[in-house]
Amino acid sequence: MDKRRRNKIIRNLIIAVVLVVALVVILKIACRPPAPPDIEARELRPGNIVSTVSADGELRALDQVDISAEVVAKVEKVYVEEGDEVEKGQLLCVLDADEYRSQRDLYRSQLEQAKADYERGKALFEESLISEADFEGRRTTYEVAQARLEQSEDDLAKTRIYTPISGRVVRVEVEEGETVVMGTMNNAGTVMFTVGDLSAMQAEIYVDETDVANVAIGQPAVVTLDAMPDVEFEAVVSAIGYMPATATDAVSSEVTEFEVVLDLGDADARLRPGMTASAEITTAVRENVVTSPLQALGKNDVDGKMRDTVFVLDGGRVKLTPVKIGISDGTNTEITEGLEYGQVVITGPYKELRKLRDGDIVESVVIEGDKEWSDETAEGPGISARGLMHAIPHRR
Repeated sequence: MDKRRRNKIIRNLIIAVVLVVALVVILKIACRPPAPPDIEARELRPGNIVSTVSADGELRALDQVDISAEVVAKVEKVYVEEGDEVEKGQLLCVLDADEYRSQRDLYRSQLEQAKADYERGKALFEESLISEADFEGRRTTYEVAQARLEQSEDDLAKTRIYTPISGRVVRVEVEEGETVVMGTMNNAGTVMFTVGDLSAMQAEIYVDETDVANVAIGQPAVVTLDAMPDVEFEAVVSAIGYMPATATDAVSSEVTEFEVVLDLGDADARLRPGMTASAEITTAVRENVVTSPLQALGKNDVDGKMRDTVFVLDGGRVKLTPVKIGISDGTNTEITEGLEYGQVVITGPYKELRKLRDGDIVESVVIEGDKEWSDETAEGPGISARGLMHAIPHRR
């Protein structure tokens, strides 16, 4: 046998040996029994549940007004700046009044003429020298002239803009020389100033429709601001909108939201209208009640109806137990019926929890760092804390 052929045979033998060894290893791994799954559980103890609703919005002054133009005119003089303190009735700005003054003078002259004509007609009518229709016409002309003069005087007065409340000027939207317009049915008038009483502030937030039913007047809340994330302001719900917020008002127009107003308890000089605010409203509190982790709850068919259920360790088996739930804090849920203190509920992991069935046997349980529980001690594990349990579930 030549050398080349001998080397080829040796190489083939080596490859065959390696394949056989690999096959043996794979078979051993495949035939190895699966490791028991890790199942998390918790003993039920008395606990407190605080249900909250969270929402975002912005700050505004408790007493805040937008002052708009009521006539069309050019701004002649502005007397205040943003941040100025003002008293109720203080003059904020003056508009060009020449046109309205001329109009008033014209209507005043027309009124004097109409009044003289009316008085002459009255005397003639009493002497039966003119008809009743002629006299009524003169009286109507006189009354129209009176109304026109009153309207012109009102328009002239509106060229002087005063603040209706005391507070701080938080916004100035006009400059001298700018023309302002009054509002109409289809168009809003020019907002010239915003004045607010900053001694009392509110948070105007927008609550999702799924949560607003749980919000009520008088509920306490905590407000935080993006500008001061480490400071919490206590607040109280003072108003709840009955109609959904419009797309221009709501923070997000993709969902239906309702406006909720919170009165802040403390006045802070650093607060400004328009600051972005986040609020957490406490809607319900339960003390010393049976609570279960949310992950322990599921929906299962019980007697032909879908019910809220948990799996309870009972006498070495997993028992599917229907329950009635109350409020939730996002981590734990109040159990109003179906469970008692001291019972042990399985909380996960989800991939193992979803495989469990009513009556599955738990052969052995080891509380991590605590006691061991098996079939021989199935009457009560005495679990004192949440821990990992190594369990092997079997069907009946």
